[in-house]
Amino acid sequence: MPMTLQLQQLLLHFCLLRVIEKESKQQAVNDLKSIDQLRSFIIYMKKIWSYISTIYKNSKLNVKLFITITLIMVITLVFVLAGLQYAFSLYDEQIYAKSSQVLMMSSNSIEEELKRVEEVSFNIAMDPQIQKNLLELQGDVNGYDFYRIEQDIEEELASYVGSERYIQSIYLYDAGGREFLAGSSSNPIREIDKYLALNEAVKYEGKNHWMERDGYNQYLSSVRLIRSYKNLNFENIGKLLIRVDLDQIISSLPKTRGEIAGNIVMTKGEQVFYSEKEQMNVVSNFPFRTKKEQGYHIENIKGERYFVNYITTDFENWTYWSIIPFNLMFSKVTAAKYSLVLVFMLMFVILISLGFKFLRRITNPIEDLVTTMQDVQRGNFNVAGSLNPSLVYEDEVGILYRNFKTMIERIDELIKENYSKQLLIKETEFKALQAQINPHFLYNTLESVNWLAKSNKQKQISSMVEALGHLLRNSINFNEDIITLEKELEIVNSYLTIQKYRFEDRLEFQMDIPSNVIQCKIPKLTLQPLLENSFIHAVEPSLGSSVIKLTAYQEEDHLCIRIEDDGPGIDPLIIQKVKEGKVKPKGTGIGLNNIDERIRLGFGEQYGLKVENLSGKGTVITVVLPFETRC
Repeated sequence: MPMTLQLQQLLLHFCLLRVIEKESKQQAVNDLKSIDQLRSFIIYMKKIWSYISTIYKNSKLNVKLFITITLIMVITLVFVLAGLQYAFSLYDEQIYAKSSQVLMMSSNSIEEELKRVEEVSFNIAMDPQIQKNLLELQGDVNGYDFYRIEQDIEEELASYVGSERYIQSIYLYDAGGREFLAGSSSNPIREIDKYLALNEAVKYEGKNHWMERDGYNQYLSSVRLIRSYKNLNFENIGKLLIRVDLDQIISSLPKTRGEIAGNIVMTKGEQVFYSEKEQMNVVSNFPFRTKKEQGYHIENIKGERYFVNYITTDFENWTYWSIIPFNLMFSKVTAAKYSLVLVFMLMFVILISLGFKFLRRITNPIEDLVTTMQDVQRGNFNVAGSLNPSLVYEDEVGILYRNFKTMIERIDELIKENYSKQLLIKETEFKALQAQINPHFLYNTLESVNWLAKSNKQKQISSMVEALGHLLRNSINFNEDIITLEKELEIVNSYLTIQKYRFEDRLEFQMDIPSNVIQCKIPKLTLQPLLENSFIHAVEPSLGSSVIKLTAYQEEDHLCIRIEDDGPGIDPLIIQKVKEGKVKPKGTGIGLNNIDERIRLGFGEQYGLKVENLSGKGTVITVVLPFETRC
């Protein structure tokens, strides 16, 4: 038996060690995760700082000046406002102490008056004459005897009403429920309130109870069960209800002046049972919740801010609230805050204005130079006349300004001298390139072959010869270098007629040309050599069916014509080597190079051909031209 107990202890010790070890490992894992997260956050913040720093370094001088002055002003304003906020928090605490003191004095005054009413209630319940009359009413009393007792009770109650000025009326009920009234009857108690009050009196068995009704009541009711002390039998012989004018008690309190004056609201729990009339709209939208016996906070009610102070007392566990409009209470403080911010804004505007005025003397000439340099970079050398050296000073910026103007003027002169020569060279190159694809000598021979084919009723041969003749006729015609895409497609259709007879079912040609691009301008004989390239590299080597797609579309201000095949593809390095003459091309070698150079010479270096290899799934050649519908 001892061995078994010892073994159990060892097992328990081992299990505890395992649990501690597991928790330690888990804690270590959590620590590592926290470290990794912190490291990631630091790296991320470094990237953000690097990005912001790069933007700042690359910004213009006036932007840097604006950011620097703004940061200085903002940092200064933050420190000043932080100091003021600390001072204002101390000021808030002083106001809270003052308003709490006032609220405490008010609650003490109210409760003292109510305690006097409680004494009156006790005296009435113990009054020998009242006791005697209530006991007599338990018997069979009517006629004159009842009238006599009624007069005695009302006279006795009237004496008590006069003892306290805040008692509005006293209601006494015998065991049979008959009512006796003393005091003012101008504002009688409601039947529902009377019913609830009498039920509350029974519940508290002779103790005084203040009945609070939900709402904003002017009157507060004290109820008590009257019990007979004759022979100490404590028999229930009646009920007493005293109505107190709470509005009059609060209005008679000493009114404080200045910032800490506020209106009083009384609650029990979250139930409001008294509020001054002018506070009704505010109170109806205010959550009366307390976390401790006393405190203060700022509450936003219907778009307006209020300083709220409260205190909970032991008397019936009531909470007294003081609700003061924030703007009234902190008008001076708010004015000081706004004045300070306004002064800083004015200083900021003045500093920015002076800084920009000084910096403009430096940045304006530099900005003119930057704008002019950008125009020169785009090829416009006529902007030198817009530079006016007389507007700048004789400092380093002025010297740079004048030297740059002189340099641009000299470059412009050189460009004008060589302009006519460059035009002549381009025109000569264009005609030389175009002449490479003009097989003029074959045209007359093809006409004879076509006549012979028709004579022998060889329609296929005749159709092929006519298509080839159409191709040659367009190549011989030098009158039109630029044609519409519609005419270029007629040449393409003639070429396809020949190829369809040649390849028959092995060729599937797809064409998608929108109507909005059909009238765009294009260099003549651009698409036919590209299609011929697709036939050489894609259709001819293939034993199966081949697909060639011809599509056109508009992309911003560019016309893009896309020719796609499903052949083995063309390595872009091979194309580059063909251009450099390092590799001998397949065929004549004038197709792609010819078209690319013609487009670049005619429209600019940003246009031309783009070759895309589809990784063994074919080749895409895109012709990029300006989107123009007139020559």
